[in-house]
Amino acid sequence: MLWFENRNISIFSSQKSDGDFLFKTDFPRLNQKVKQNRLKFFKKHKIDPRRLVNLAGIHGVNIDTITCDSILGNGSLNPDTRIKNTDGLITNIKNSYLMVTGADCFPVLFYDEKNKAIGAMHAGWKGLLKEIAAEMLKKFVTDFSTDPANLSVWMGPGIKSCHFEVKNDVGALFEKNYKNEIIERDGRTFIDLPKIIKVQLTALGVQPEKIVEHPDCTFCGKDKYFSYRRDKPKVIHSNAYIIHLK
Repeated sequence: MLWFENRNISIFSSQKSDGDFLFKTDFPRLNQKVKQNRLKFFKKHKIDPRRLVNLAGIHGVNIDTITCDSILGNGSLNPDTRIKNTDGLITNIKNSYLMVTGADCFPVLFYDEKNKAIGAMHAGWKGLLKEIAAEMLKKFVTDFSTDPANLSVWMGPGIKSCHFEVKNDVGALFEKNYKNEIIERDGRTFIDLPKIIKVQLTALGVQPEKIVEHPDCTFCGKDKYFSYRRDKPKVIHSNAYIIHLK
């Protein structure tokens, strides 16, 4: 579905009814179906797969900048050409699309209106502990001279504090920097990941009013979203989130 659009960018998000969008490394026989799901969605929303770049996330903090047209199309319909070992992409190439997938992790999409650049980030709890949102901003500043105050940010659906429960060992990792984002409820520990994303972004100058948080939790939305935590599948199925620089 089309989530947001203005004269400069469009943002799209898939739902469970659109099928699985995650190319498989360990189950390659499923990739043909994923390709068909992508093609159908791209056709529906008039997305040119030859202009779309998709990454293969590793829950790290590597951010890649797409600087030439020859990279466009990588990972769109071929799992072997995905941008590997990377959890964020930025570009200022006109008529380009950046795509991330997630099944509880948060897609975070960026737009620098002054410098006409976009970004897409895959943010799970491991990446957030390594401050991936801060690394994304630093990459914008280094490569496009972005002023973080000029960035608009969209946080897509992900697992929220209603369901992101952690054990004591993981909870302890958040104690030092994110004590206020830890929630104790009925003797159980939950983490507010969207709030952590906002903390990282605003600490480096993103204006709070320019951060749009999608209201949905993937765990809660059984009919709308894939959720790894909820479904515990042997093979992960994911939703897709795409930002288009017109």
